Amino acid sequence: MIGTLSRFRESLLLIFLAGFPCCLLAIPAPSILLISIDTLRADHLGSYGYPKALTPHLDALTRHGTLFRQVDSAVPMTLPAHLSLLTSTYPALHGVHENGQEGWRKRTSLPALLQARGYHTAAFIGGYVLDTRFGLNDGFEVYDSPFHLGPDAGEEPPEIKRPAEAVLGAAAQWLKAQGGHPFFAFIHLYDAHQPYAHGSYDSEIRYIDQALGHFLAARNNLENAVIVLTSDHGESLGEHGEDTHGYFIYESTLRVPLIIQWPSNSRDYAAEAGEPASLIDIAPTLLEFAGIPAAAAFQGHSLMRLLRPHPAEEPIYGESMYARDHLGCSPLRSVRVGRYKYIDAPRPELYDLDADPGELHNRYELDRNIAARLRARLPSLAAPGGQPPSPASPEVLARLQSLGYLSGSPASNRGVDPKDRLAAYARYGRAIHLANTGQLPEAIQAFERLLKENGQSTPARFNLAICYYRSRRLDDAVRALQATLAISPDFAPAGQLLGTIWLLKADYGRARQQFEHLARIAPGNFGAHYNLGILALRGGRTEDARRELGRALVINPDDAATRQALQKLPQARGQ
Repeated sequence: MIGTLSRFRESLLLIFLAGFPCCLLAIPAPSILLISIDTLRADHLGSYGYPKALTPHLDALTRHGTLFRQVDSAVPMTLPAHLSLLTSTYPALHGVHENGQEGWRKRTSLPALLQARGYHTAAFIGGYVLDTRFGLNDGFEVYDSPFHLGPDAGEEPPEIKRPAEAVLGAAAQWLKAQGGHPFFAFIHLYDAHQPYAHGSYDSEIRYIDQALGHFLAARNNLENAVIVLTSDHGESLGEHGEDTHGYFIYESTLRVPLIIQWPSNSRDYAAEAGEPASLIDIAPTLLEFAGIPAAAAFQGHSLMRLLRPHPAEEPIYGESMYARDHLGCSPLRSVRVGRYKYIDAPRPELYDLDADPGELHNRYELDRNIAARLRARLPSLAAPGGQPPSPASPEVLARLQSLGYLSGSPASNRGVDPKDRLAAYARYGRAIHLANTGQLPEAIQAFERLLKENGQSTPARFNLAICYYRSRRLDDAVRALQATLAISPDFAPAGQLLGTIWLLKADYGRARQQFEHLARIAPGNFGAHYNLGILALRGGRTEDARRELGRALVINPDDAATRQALQKLPQARGQ
């Protein structure tokens, strides 16, 4: 596995020296292309042993690269996983545990560090879950994320993903313009995530492989670039009773592929590394290769350590707060060291992944000493810090629901094992599917049945309100929202939708009162400030309108409706 290390160390020394501002060596800084194929399982690539061999172009990256066999994501959700990837920190530090959360705690990121060293930086995004509003654009000169969202809290979600060919086409144009300047390009492809456009999971992966094959064949100034292929999380195709991802933290959703193809002048690296690693290790790896010091806040460690003699194994952390936030269960956290993985839950689990990669045989009762040692590592990895990010707004939730995600806020029951709520999770998923496919009467019935089982469920009541709203049953929606806020008074998405309904009912006094309250409890809520601005504009309070619309524009600089409203202000002032 280690390979020929003497030449490796020599080339690494040259690369290391090239990162310093001196004239001793005239070695150009390496360009970097980071490709994340959302929801891609490692074991569905031919290079990882998939018998159907649907990925010849992706597999070809291993010819001059290193394949890392055991890499895990920190969380099986797109937004927090990518934040961990780019900031080399676990969710407890960057502050985002689920999709749709805004206001992550800023951490020094890979693109920011590269940009500070003179790199041109750009990102090309395939799915709304990584839209610019969620903050991943930090450090990128160009952040190509054409997912525009209007201010109507109950609008039908617009386009939530774009095909790989469109993403790669935009990336190719930018890459061709870079010439010989070092660059960092991040490409996010979302086709393997449901809903599928090509019929099945494997068909989507085949489509991505073909699109990437054409893109890589064109070279696009990639001749001397490091090319990194990975994913944010996998997909549970029925394992452990889970059909997608986000609920459990088994390897079916945590394990991801990682292939690093080295530049033509740096190919004396091991062809394979088999020890456990994490997505948070990628950023320090690329920085070491470029001769740039990693940030002190990074929790990951360069994967170069796996290609040379190295100290003891690092703990690998994973988590999911999904069942906690949506079904009132205990959170799930895991730690892996070497072959053993411990899952902290009301009924703890311990697996020997070398002997049992499918995690079918819980060894907790047999090896409690091993479990105790692993559990002792959790506090340092999962310790919370600071205030949680703002909850998702209704328009954000609408888009996430169309991707199959539920919406909700933390509930009070912390003693329930998520394994015992799997059936309820499936019923929620079915209700969401009915709503997403326009079967609103059936969806309403499904949510009403769920509320008979658990009348304190914020997610069920809020989703019921959305179905009433889309059915234009506004009085029923108001009652459902008021019941939601009675359970969770500070649940901002319900407050925003209620304010929107008061607007539709022309009850402007109630609408203003609702949005003022929303602005107090969620100062970063775009809809609150936008609608307060519109109400002020309608009432002739020009300066109030200018202030609130200005705040909305700070939150969402690309919103066309806000800019149009601001353009009306000179006429309102008689200018």
